[in-house]
Amino acid sequence: MYVVMNKLTVAPEGAATLEAGFAHSGERMRQTPGCVNFELLHEEQTEGNDVYMVITQWQDKDAFLAWTQSDAFRRAHSGSGDSGAMGELHMYASVVDSR
Repeated sequence: MYVVMNKLTVAPEGAATLEAGFAHSGERMRQTPGCVNFELLHEEQTEGNDVYMVITQWQDKDAFLAWTQSDAFRRAHSGSGDSGAMGELHMYASVVDSR
């Protein structure tokens, strides 16, 4: 299992735009080869900017890397600057999985 987490920080006025941009991501990601799960989380009780965490789980690192080179990846990120969000990407190889 390979897990990718992208922490997105966005000004409150950009939050609705960011959420709208992810509105159909779950369905698209379910159709992506190698993608096991997709989540968009909104951090509670933050002051100032809104904080989101995008979490994707992949069968393996190769599946994630293949997606980053695909047309689907380019389409998914084509309007990503519209919300003004700043991202911080973290990638992890699973060590223990209790499923």
